[in-house]
Amino acid sequence: MLLPAQRRADAPLVVYGHMTTGAADACAPTRGTPDSTELRRMQQGDRVAELLLAGGAVVARPDYEGLGVRGPHPYLRGDSLARAMGDMARAVRRAFPEVGRDWVAAGHSEGGVAALNTGSRTGPAADVPGLLGVAAITPVTQVDVLATLLGDAPVGAPPVNVVVSLAALILKGQATEDRALRRLLLKQGGLSPEAVALWPDLERLCLEDLGGTDSWGGLSPQEVKGPRGDEALEEMKNGLRADDVRHLRMRLDLPIRIDAGALDSVAPLPFTMQLAEEYRSRGYPVELAVWPAEHSPTADQAASELAAWILDLFDHTTGGPR
Repeated sequence: MLLPAQRRADAPLVVYGHMTTGAADACAPTRGTPDSTELRRMQQGDRVAELLLAGGAVVARPDYEGLGVRGPHPYLRGDSLARAMGDMARAVRRAFPEVGRDWVAAGHSEGGVAALNTGSRTGPAADVPGLLGVAAITPVTQVDVLATLLGDAPVGAPPVNVVVSLAALILKGQATEDRALRRLLLKQGGLSPEAVALWPDLERLCLEDLGGTDSWGGLSPQEVKGPRGDEALEEMKNGLRADDVRHLRMRLDLPIRIDAGALDSVAPLPFTMQLAEEYRSRGYPVELAVWPAEHSPTADQAASELAAWILDLFDHTTGGPR
């Protein structure tokens, strides 16, 4: 929870979702330490937050469900992420009476997915009043297609090792809500013996360490699969398709901003452009900005324009600058 230096009554609120750090409790940003291998990702939104604070906004940054507390993290599950964002907005208002009704949901990568799901008119955050807009930096979409493109890679090497680690997190997230999938993966041959042996790493290590050669990053996509690996992969892709942000039913009057990286290998630019066009085709007001950056650095490159866009939403609501 970050408060501006000059606190005022009816202060606007930005709930900012962090990028993927992992599914273990140690991966929660509030559990971050100077020697954490995830410190960079935990702090990736700092520049945006600094600019928002300077503009008079209050900034709150949730850990997400299951991070830093008892229970699993339903990684990349839209409803869970939106609930975390909405719950944070409610909690801040209860704890700080000076925070007003107006708020914006923003985030990076997994946090971008959280922000977009928060804007869904049928999602779990739809009943949190005062949402003025959503801003998503490099939101992941069409992950099922990316998994297919890299699924036959024979070795684990960048960026394949990152994708293998993310796929493992996705499977873990889906398995927290689907017991049949969990049985398929761990008991019925969905995963190879080597992958089953690494399953506990998902509750022990964060993303950087999961990508190491002594963990999931040491396996090629083919080495992850067990005898029923293709079946498990299809189950994963079906879940990704069903939960893709492309299918969200957004409010027609809700401004949406998407910042994309032209060099992004995690959320490839063509997929992000398709997302923006699909939203526009349904009448959603979308502003797309493209930056000459990879996945993580896009947040810093976009920070100034993004913060100005968010603060402008608050200014138009109040009728003047804050």
